[in-house]
Amino acid sequence: MQPCQENSRSFFEKLQNAKGLDLRDNRGKKHDLAVVLVGVTIALLANRDGCLSSIHRHLANHYEQLVAALGVEKKRPVSRSQLPLILEKVTASVFDDLIFAHFACRLDEKERRWFALDGKELRGSIETGSRRGEALVQAVGHENGQTIAQNYYCGKKGSEVKTVRQLLRDSELLSQKISLDALHCKPNTLLMLAAGKGKYLVGLKANQKELLRQALKTIEVQAILWKQSSIEKGHGRFEQRSYEFYDILEMDKAERWWECQMKTLIKVRRAREELKSGKKSLETSYYVTNETGNYEELAEAVRRHWQVETSNHLRDVTLKEDALRSKKRI
Repeated sequence: MQPCQENSRSFFEKLQNAKGLDLRDNRGKKHDLAVVLVGVTIALLANRDGCLSSIHRHLANHYEQLVAALGVEKKRPVSRSQLPLILEKVTASVFDDLIFAHFACRLDEKERRWFALDGKELRGSIETGSRRGEALVQAVGHENGQTIAQNYYCGKKGSEVKTVRQLLRDSELLSQKISLDALHCKPNTLLMLAAGKGKYLVGLKANQKELLRQALKTIEVQAILWKQSSIEKGHGRFEQRSYEFYDILEMDKAERWWECQMKTLIKVRRAREELKSGKKSLETSYYVTNETGNYEELAEAVRRHWQVETSNHLRDVTLKEDALRSKKRI
């Protein structure tokens, strides 16, 4: 075995000696930053870059092998709550350059974040006697509600489904995590995301009658993988949500769905009670995803998909967009 050249030190050693990488003060150095960042990097390379909880699980599960391979003292692995506090004190540009030098990949600020895609008809553009006008499709970040991409199409001639697919391609979102309503539960759309190594969460309704029937049949004999419930009070009502997760990887389905990599079905029940009237309602909805595990994150993604609708409401109420009358194409 040939000896290593002087300038061929390991990634771990370069992390230890990198200048300006660690911005923590002396009170914040309980954990060896180089060990933490090696664990994070391995998790990123193992496609755990979509969720900090997933990164931490990977780091904790492989901690003993990691410290043994690095030849460092074994301590308690960093906690889930401490991990983001440590990462906040890392100079991202220095870490990015080190990762690129060793693994030829770059950190992306938007990497593996959740975005909701949906369409909205601009009612002010509908001419008298017509049923359709101009329509907008936008991609909204789950975390901050910011619109990062949008496109328009003519409702008389165009299609929201095709426009969403084009927006996914043009905005380089195919490798991200995308939530969609049931209109977009179509093989070609889901296949695009699966092929791009992205994650999707899409509503499943009667527009895909056979797929919904097969999913409901499958979960009748399935044990629940995980469940969660929550109660919220706001907007003049109580709302209780419950989430149940089922494995549908081996579910029988039509050939056109085979390459879409469906893995999990989510059953969501929403029970609402109006505080003033006492009126009660119960709604059950279903979602499919090519993600497995990360159940808390998926439940949160279901809840946050409404941000697109919130954005649309702001356009209508605050900007009076629906009241705008225009005969010209935007």
